Amino acid sequence: MTEQRMTSTIGLPASRYQAEQWSLVLRTANIPSVIKFEDRSWVIKVSPLHEKKALREIAAFMEENSDWPPHHPQKKPPLPVLTKYQPPTILMMGALVIFFLITGSWSANSVWFSNGAVSGKQILENAQWYRLVTALTLHADVVHLFGNIIIGGLLAHFLCRLLGNGLGWFLILTSGTLGNLMNIILHGSSHNSVGFSTAVFGTIGILSGYQAANRRTAAMKEILLPLAAGAGLLAFLGTGGPRTDLGAHFFGLLAGAVIGGLLVFLPSQQILITKSTLQTSLFVISLAIVGLSWWFAMA
Repeated sequence: MTEQRMTSTIGLPASRYQAEQWSLVLRTANIPSVIKFEDRSWVIKVSPLHEKKALREIAAFMEENSDWPPHHPQKKPPLPVLTKYQPPTILMMGALVIFFLITGSWSANSVWFSNGAVSGKQILENAQWYRLVTALTLHADVVHLFGNIIIGGLLAHFLCRLLGNGLGWFLILTSGTLGNLMNIILHGSSHNSVGFSTAVFGTIGILSGYQAANRRTAAMKEILLPLAAGAGLLAFLGTGGPRTDLGAHFFGLLAGAVIGGLLVFLPSQQILITKSTLQTSLFVISLAIVGLSWWFAMA
């Protein structure tokens, strides 16, 4: 069939490539066709005798390939890792060591422990809420202290690299405080405790909750590694001891997991994580909370 007899236009392909595709479809169906460029557009010409069949073949081809190439959903951006602003973890852990040298081990006659330890009676009956914070900076003995600064320091370092040192330490302090609060509510006025381990388990919870919520398809090791560190801390400290308890560890972990999970859905989380001025402000606020809590305790 000559080109002159192909007078019916059956489509306006978007490109030469698409025109060649359609022409191949028609040839497969034994329909002669010609590709032409008319009025700045590509067209397919066929004989009027084949027009209806050609339209059906092109329509079937377009419907069959409507989802090609397959759509690939956009991957979530990787979690930010803040390498520019390194967390002052060594300084913070060093501060706990220096403070322990000042306060010493647990003693009923120590003004530091009598005024700063978690005391259910003083908190619930006399509203001495600052004890929920000050108790995090006190330790019953050297073993208690070094278990917290070694394992806790490592976990805090990773958390602060992930979230920034300001937001990281603010959330560590928050999880430890909430853990102490929930523990007191459960145990009542007879309960007493001290130690940074509540905040350490809060850090484990934040890491696990944040990773689980942010990467639903993440490797399980990203969630299990912090939990393994917590198991190591429990093995180091034992399951009991003077002024330490499993309840505080559990509630610290629970508070941290909730905080970490909720952080993922906070609309402004990227701003908090990436803006250095906010990170600095949160770090200063965290230090101020601890300082003010001790000021109230010793006033």
